[in-house]
Parts: sequence; structure tokens; C-alpha cells
Amino acid sequence: MLKNILLFVLLILLLAGLLEFFLRFQFGFCNSPLYISHPDFEYIYAPNQDVKRFGNVVKTNSFSMRNEEIQPTDTLNILLIGDSVVNGGSMTDQDSIASTLLQKRFRAEGYSGIKVLNISAGSWGPDNIAAYLKKYGTFNAKLICLVTSSHDAHDIMSHISPVGIDSGYPEKQYPLALIELWDRYRNIIWYGLEKGIFEPMASIFQETPETIETTIPTSDPNPTPTEIADEGIQKDGIGFNPGYAELDSIAKAEGIPFFIYLHPETSELALGHFNEQGQSIIEFAQHNNIRLVNEFELGIDSTYYRPMDVVHYNSMGQKFLEKQLYPLFLNYLTAQQ
Repeated sequence: MLKNILLFVLLILLLAGLLEFFLRFQFGFCNSPLYISHPDFEYIYAPNQDVKRFGNVVKTNSFSMRNEEIQPTDTLNILLIGDSVVNGGSMTDQDSIASTLLQKRFRAEGYSGIKVLNISAGSWGPDNIAAYLKKYGTFNAKLICLVTSSHDAHDIMSHISPVGIDSGYPEKQYPLALIELWDRYRNIIWYGLEKGIFEPMASIFQETPETIETTIPTSDPNPTPTEIADEGIQKDGIGFNPGYAELDSIAKAEGIPFFIYLHPETSELALGHFNEQGQSIIEFAQHNNIRLVNEFELGIDSTYYRPMDVVHYNSMGQKFLEKQLYPLFLNYLTAQQ
């Protein structure tokens, strides 16, 4: 009897060891991009990281941008700012995010000194970004592009950092991959098993809390337009996000062209237009004479979004964003020459 118990225990330990090895080396568990808290803009990726997670490389420089280090030869800087849509997280490789694609394309076209600086973090609102620029400056930028979505209208800073508290914002690595699997992903895995959803494993390990909270679809086969709109990301900030006006003021004070690129959530794709939150962003831009690019007018569709996701681009979507922004950026740069 005792022998059988020992064999059973050894078998469990062996299986646990194999799963630990598999999670670490196949999916990059215990190698997550880490975050730091900041009193001005709540949180951001920790600086100077180079990690590989779910097969994707995530790098940050000394300013916590998702870029290589800024060099003296980088004389033509563009700020591409936003939240996890711009950042890509560990679900998107460093070479596949729009900022990297844009920089490579411009350099291939002869703009050797160009740097497309990716200033972003998951669940950031425009006020987080404005606070970052007030802290670190605009890096001699020639252009600022804010990629935003409807929920950002009320995504207002609480100045309560989730770092080290919310499992989506780790400040240190887990000691074991099995602990990380249970702590971060158990709810998503149970949901997937319950619904019989068999996506590739990496696609269910969504890294940002705003994705996890909004990927469960409605059970109603014929939802009303209001119900469709309510499926989108809902933030509880009171009033319109002051960061939009702050970014406009920063750009005007330094004479930097600034425009807004409005990206819809999948619930808005179903509606065929932006919801009330998105409309408030459009009205703000119109009232303040800020150029706003409406992605509906550029041919956005659901094939550019991740599976089980309401807002984030997949790799095709990042290429789509690069394709749309390149001529816009080029027009601004040539106008300055």
C-alpha cells in the first residue's frame, strides 16, 4: 500500500515537473514583462527589459518605452502614444507592433534618423500619457499621434497603482510557473473549458485586465443595439478624460502637430458606428479643431482583432495600423521640410 502511494506521489511530481518545464520554455511563464508604479502616471512597464513571453519578444528602454534606447542619431522622433492597443503587450512581438513596423518602413525609405517612440501601457488613458510627457518631455518630437478608443473617454486616473496587487501588473516573477498559471489564468481556462472553446493556448492567456474583463460574449443571440454597446469596455471615471485637452495643450505649447486616431471596439463594429463615449471624443476633437482619423473610414474589420478580444489588434491588425499611419506621418513630415 505504502509503495503504491509513493509511486503515485512520484508520478504527480513528475507530471508537475513536466508541466512546469513546458509552461516555462514553451510559453515563457515566470518571464513576464514587469511593471513599476509611478506617482504621476500610476504605472508603466519597468525600464530596460528584454523578455520572451508566448514566443514574443518584449523590450523596453530606459524610459520604459517599447523601443530600443534613444540614440543621438535619432533626430526625427515621432510619438505614437496610447494604451495596450499601441503597446501590444506580450501577445505581440517587438518586431510586429506598429511602431516598429513604421520605423523600419521609414528607414527603408531613407529617413535614417527617424524613431517612432512607443509610449504606452495597458489600460492607460490619455491623462496617464499626458502625465508621462509632463514628467519626461516630448523627446524633440516632430509629430504626436494618439491612438485611442471609446472607453478612454472615461478612463480617468485614480492614482491607485495596481502593480503587485492585480495579477495583470506583476512587479516580480512568480517562483513557479504552476503558481502563475493558477493565479493569473484559472478563470479564463475554466471559462474556455466550460464553453468548449479550443483556441490555441496562447490566445486565451490574455495579458491585460481590460481584455479579460470584456471577452465573455453575450448569451443573447439577438442583442439590441444598446446591449451590443454595453458589451464594450466600460470605465467608471466621472466626466470627460482631461488628458485629451492636456495632450493638445502640450503639443500646441511646443509647436508639435498632434492628431487623434480613433479605433473601434468589436461591439462598435457590430453597431457600425462609435458608441456615445466614442462620439464624445469626436465632438471634443471637432470643438477644439484637432484632426481626428476615424478608423471606420479606413476599412477596419474583425479580422484585425485577436480571438476572444474586444479591442486589441492581432499581428494583421498591427500591420493594418502601420499601413494607415504611414501616409499620415509622411504628409506631416514632408510638410515640415
